[in-house]
Amino acid sequence: MTLHPRILALASAQPAHHFAQDDLLDFVRRYLLGADWREHPAQVERARALAQTFAAVKITGRQCVIDPNDYYTQRRDTGDRMEVYGAAAHVLGGEALRAVLTDERSPRAASDITDLYVISCTGYTAPGLDTLLARDLGMSSAVRRVGIGHMGCYGALVGLRQSLASTRAYPDATAAMLCVELSSLHMRRTDDAETLTQMALFGDAAAALVLGHDETATGPEVVDTYCAADFASADQMSWTISNEGFVMGLSSRVPITLRRNIGGAMEGLLAPHDLRPSDIAHWIVHPGGPSILTVIQRALELSDEQMRLSWQILREHGNCSSATVLLILEALLRSGKPRRGEWGVMMAFGPGLTLETCLLRF
Repeated sequence: MTLHPRILALASAQPAHHFAQDDLLDFVRRYLLGADWREHPAQVERARALAQTFAAVKITGRQCVIDPNDYYTQRRDTGDRMEVYGAAAHVLGGEALRAVLTDERSPRAASDITDLYVISCTGYTAPGLDTLLARDLGMSSAVRRVGIGHMGCYGALVGLRQSLASTRAYPDATAAMLCVELSSLHMRRTDDAETLTQMALFGDAAAALVLGHDETATGPEVVDTYCAADFASADQMSWTISNEGFVMGLSSRVPITLRRNIGGAMEGLLAPHDLRPSDIAHWIVHPGGPSILTVIQRALELSDEQMRLSWQILREHGNCSSATVLLILEALLRSGKPRRGEWGVMMAFGPGLTLETCLLRF
């Protein structure tokens, strides 16, 4: 029987600022329409449309590394935002990575890490977080470090695929992976519907895991990964750099494209292991938005219970980009529901248009 590496530990970190969705809606109304928007009929109509956008994403609250009521009192260019990103991502990412390496239940310490993957699409700094956090936590100077950027919401699964490759290539390897995303730094004044959806949908978070070979560990095995891209639909999701932060492009056709491709992606992941979707007990589906979750559930004929944690994380945290699937997996492991030998599938979607998937065995 093939021995696959296991997730030895998993931890997350949330920013200090937590906002109810209604409070963020109030902020965005003032930010976009002015403090006196109620006095202008045209602005009242725009405010009503904003309320519909915020309600449609079915989120009750989100975390932010900044208080937008304070931070956006003045114009912020991309340099301003990257300055905050550098400091805040260092702190939040360090909190998650430190938690996963210092937990008394973790079988690995920072000095045991041979490969470090740091994933983020919401900011850049050099030296990178991989360098700074390896230094801060006391990792070996020979640790193999890789920064994975600008891949959006599926970045965690790319990191997991690379971590799997490392532990397969080097029998004694132990890989650590960190996702840190600070989408709240990219709000801007606009009437663009896609950007307004982004302002209603995204939250900030960090999450980290450790992958390695350990027969005594109880975490799930990472068995395989599979990537499928619909290059003809590459323009349906984008993330570009402007003078006022990063700008997301998110076509309303994304759920249609996912519905068209999800069957083939599942076959590519599961068929080599003589599995079908009906054999999978646990689904960790990235909540890109309500319509995406609905499309995936219907296409794969999943139960409400199998989708429950994806909806829960969306509702309580919003879409935290690459960190989100790890938040869902963390919630699943804490629930105690997975039984030994059961199968699980992780999936996330992003620019490309790309579907990244991962097969787990609990």
